[in-house]
Amino acid sequence: MRRSRAGCSMVFSFKLFSWLPFRPRTALLFLVLIPACARHEETGTVSVKRGDLSVMFRDNSDPAQLSGIDTLMNVAEASHYDAYDPEELGASAGLNFEHIISGHENPNNRHTPRHGKYTLHKEPDGHSVTLARRPEDSPWRVASTFRYTVKAPHYIDFDFRCTPRDASLFGNHGYALFFFANYMNDVEDISLHFRGHKSADGPEEWISTNAPKAHPDWNGGGSYRALLAKDLAYDDNLRHRLNHWSYDWPRIARPFYYGRARHGMTLILMFDRLVSERDQIRFSLFKFKLRAHPRPAWDFQYVVNRVDSNTEYGFCGRLVWKKFVSAEDCLQEYERWAADLEVK
Repeated sequence: MRRSRAGCSMVFSFKLFSWLPFRPRTALLFLVLIPACARHEETGTVSVKRGDLSVMFRDNSDPAQLSGIDTLMNVAEASHYDAYDPEELGASAGLNFEHIISGHENPNNRHTPRHGKYTLHKEPDGHSVTLARRPEDSPWRVASTFRYTVKAPHYIDFDFRCTPRDASLFGNHGYALFFFANYMNDVEDISLHFRGHKSADGPEEWISTNAPKAHPDWNGGGSYRALLAKDLAYDDNLRHRLNHWSYDWPRIARPFYYGRARHGMTLILMFDRLVSERDQIRFSLFKFKLRAHPRPAWDFQYVVNRVDSNTEYGFCGRLVWKKFVSAEDCLQEYERWAADLEVK
């Protein structure tokens, strides 16, 4: 097991085929990268109870349900309230790997992680699980792992790694957009709250936004990008384009956001990066269920700005599910976690 620069666990290990009939020096050429989860128990669902949290994880083997976090309960502070929509099984999940998206028209821009093998593995520590996908099971030829670790008192740390095998599949625009969904239960306030800027020369401040209809390609919501990030280009004939565009303003200053849920709860999502020449994180809010229920989708995107074949990309982050105290308390949660990453 090795660690990324930010201190996030990597679920890969080197294995030497010592049985190969070669001299030792030659055999070293056969070091291969194997998902660590391949050595662990494969299962359809895994329940983990740790600290105040009770969490059930799911693979995608049941077409009626989504992979990722199936249920998330804080048994100490809201014991009967699932963070995620408990009624709509086909559109209810958290930290759900939902789409791989390119900038050109392609039927695989929608829901490819829902189809093909995406196996769930329980890890020996008893409080971590990993979803793993082989490139041959992805129409984008992308290998990926998504590792979740439940930590006391109310945290889920996550680590996503992906390796595109064929960059040409992402077309002339060259980027790959990995979309992740949180389909919430009833909330107190549908807005996303984050530290950001309302204009190019404006100060950093708290931003509260509900994804208004302010773009020609608006469809039930929209996305926000970092102050220094550029918008994504996409072809004119692209049909499913609601995830490509982003608002010009406001823009994100720090890589975390929170939302206000019912029963005094808050969901905080934080990330180890915001924007670089290599990649970026974007926040998304969609409101498709609001006519029937106050159940927004508090989503996010990981964008690889220019895909290279056989290159690993990824990010790590933390989910917090606890009682809301204040906006400043949410900021402090992020700052403590970010400081801890720096020292690892």
